[in-house]
Amino acid sequence: MSRDLYARLAALLQAMTHPQLSEEPQRIAELVVPSGEGLSKRQRIDLALADLTQEQLARIALKFAAHRDDIALDELGRKILEASDPPLSNITRRDVARVFGDDLAGERGTVEMVGRYFPLSSPIEDFLGSNGRSLRDQIARHMDHNPGDWSVEHLFGEIGAFDCSIARFGALLEEAVHPLSRSGDNQLQTVATLNKILSRDGYELGQESELSGHPIFGFRPLVRGVGGRPKNLIFASRGPKPEIGFADAINNDIVILSGEESCLVYDRPIGSNGLLWSELVAWWSDIMPGANAAGLGARLQESLASDAERKLFATYFKKHRSTLGDALPALLPQVYLHYDPAVVKTLRHRLPLPRQRMDFLLLLPGRQRIVIEVDGKHHFSENDHPSLKIYADMVSADRELRLAGYEVYRFGANELVGDGAETRITDFFEKLFRLHRIRQ
Repeated sequence: MSRDLYARLAALLQAMTHPQLSEEPQRIAELVVPSGEGLSKRQRIDLALADLTQEQLARIALKFAAHRDDIALDELGRKILEASDPPLSNITRRDVARVFGDDLAGERGTVEMVGRYFPLSSPIEDFLGSNGRSLRDQIARHMDHNPGDWSVEHLFGEIGAFDCSIARFGALLEEAVHPLSRSGDNQLQTVATLNKILSRDGYELGQESELSGHPIFGFRPLVRGVGGRPKNLIFASRGPKPEIGFADAINNDIVILSGEESCLVYDRPIGSNGLLWSELVAWWSDIMPGANAAGLGARLQESLASDAERKLFATYFKKHRSTLGDALPALLPQVYLHYDPAVVKTLRHRLPLPRQRMDFLLLLPGRQRIVIEVDGKHHFSENDHPSLKIYADMVSADRELRLAGYEVYRFGANELVGDGAETRITDFFEKLFRLHRIRQ
């Protein structure tokens, strides 16, 4: 499959002129094609693609596919990116089809819905006309004009839904349960039935937003996540630990009694899609008129406590900001999770919680919260002597976080400095994003 993708990309680039090769690949897919004098187009293309990994080729393919509306190229790229994901079996896809009976699109047209994700006619048919023989014509005749002629199971076989990428299959299901297709009890009952089937392979349709009061469902891996929505996001402290109290205990509204000037408080709703860097930048621009992303980055770096933390933070943006663009999750430094509010300190029999703040936090889609800790010697020692108590407090706090649904990853500080640190950090985030399906 990777050789097919390489050949497809090479052929796409070969069709360009020399001047186009110097501009279009970089503009569309951030692919730099060398401009060496005396080189043929093929030589320039081979030099551009030779050292790229399968995943890099796949991401480039997705960008070209989106630009050219090339479904076949998109499929090649997505199948490579999904190689390590849990498979969605033909049995599961068949059972999903049977849930819909002979009505996939509900209140919408089947051709309209399916045509967004699957090719329904050839270029020749589009140019010369099909005389009613194209797949588009057949679907319109047997499903839209004469409902009941075809079952959804038969439709899946005709369009290739049993063999397509998981992402494409999931996108089709999202359309089938969209409020424009199904609403009310019909929508909710259909989603519940589908989720019983999808869960066998580790997937689900989970609510991600609303449209005019109707839930919007997204296809995603089945993960437990953290219950509830994030609130009171206090981070990037560059001074003493803030003292926290409750302004309204019923609504869990807090007030910072002291140290507010040293930290940032993100006070906007955070939904099930998590928190993106672009959203954080928009918030920063609103509270600091005239400020930009660079200013926010500089402010966050002021809270970092070590060279190791600074290296991790800088590498994250250097390697992934251009690749993920607006889909880049916000990497939040020095996030306060538990507090000892001033009022609590007056209570008896109350011990401080061992984890006061996290070095870094990512809020990802599906209620996934990722904690990244950078361990210096203070995590294992006291007064420069090894301490079993300090270590026990640390692992106890990790257990509590994991039981609450967080994922915790630890780096030794020496892993994040010196030779190989940037590669190690980049590899970690690439694997993490692949695991959580954070893609372009």
